[in-house]
Amino acid sequence: MPLHFGIYFNRDEAEYHADPAVGSTDLRRLLASGPDYWYWSPLNPDAPQRNPSPQLTFGRALHKLVLEGSQAFHARYVRRPDGIDRLTAKRKSTISINGEDILDGDDYDRIMLSGSLIAENPDLAAAFEGGASEVSVFWEHFLDDEFIIRCKARFDYLKVRGVGDLKSIRNFYGRPFSEACTRSICDFRYDIQAAHYLEARAQIGQFVSDKLIYGDYDAEWLNRVAAAKSYAFQWVFFQAEGAPITWSKSLSPGNPILDIAERDRHKALRTYREFVQKFKDGEMWLSHEPVEELNINQMPGWFR
Repeated sequence: MPLHFGIYFNRDEAEYHADPAVGSTDLRRLLASGPDYWYWSPLNPDAPQRNPSPQLTFGRALHKLVLEGSQAFHARYVRRPDGIDRLTAKRKSTISINGEDILDGDDYDRIMLSGSLIAENPDLAAAFEGGASEVSVFWEHFLDDEFIIRCKARFDYLKVRGVGDLKSIRNFYGRPFSEACTRSICDFRYDIQAAHYLEARAQIGQFVSDKLIYGDYDAEWLNRVAAAKSYAFQWVFFQAEGAPITWSKSLSPGNPILDIAERDRHKALRTYREFVQKFKDGEMWLSHEPVEELNINQMPGWFR
């Protein structure tokens, strides 16, 4: 059942993802095609269940430590002892006494290192302090002032003057880390995520006024968040392999990067509207294009 509009603190991550509201990952899929979005979305009654990849598991564990602290991390994860080739059910029960998730030893050690490095970095020490982690927002977006789309966003970290987002990446091509991060922003359209999250951030004042708040929260702090008139989006990237490097940049309203992101975000939302209007609930979203002669201008630049 879809969640009510408003602000949610400490809401279960699985419940957030199960809601059919449009999130930033959905927008990136919609920008590629409507059928791609539908296939993985809650609108597909037979959407496949994907097991988390090692990269995703690493990222979630890093988030738990950096955003929620050491106590929350150790309550969820334990280190797989060195020298164990196979984890039998009996061995798992002796390692994960309280049902914790077992992390590879190298990953566990690196996550612990990353947490200390981010905390000790004078430029990042306050990035994930003085706020609240894993805050979800559900709101209405009026597309072209005529079509309403339910939207959602889940902030890694919400502060009075900004939204913090933690990302771990693997620099497969050995590029300078700053270049690897900017390429990652472009390849995965994290700029669209930033634009989407800043719109979600803009809803908070009205939701606080309307008392549409769920979960436990600090009322005095949230009132300061609601009263803030200017705020930015900040990425903190951490290199998951190789040297434990960090890199951080922010996006503020007025940045032309956000203008590009908003243009493509609305293109994705218009694709959503097009397919919602074309197909009934439960129907597979399909796209048909006429067969045409392939134009050389459609080929990659290196081919031409």
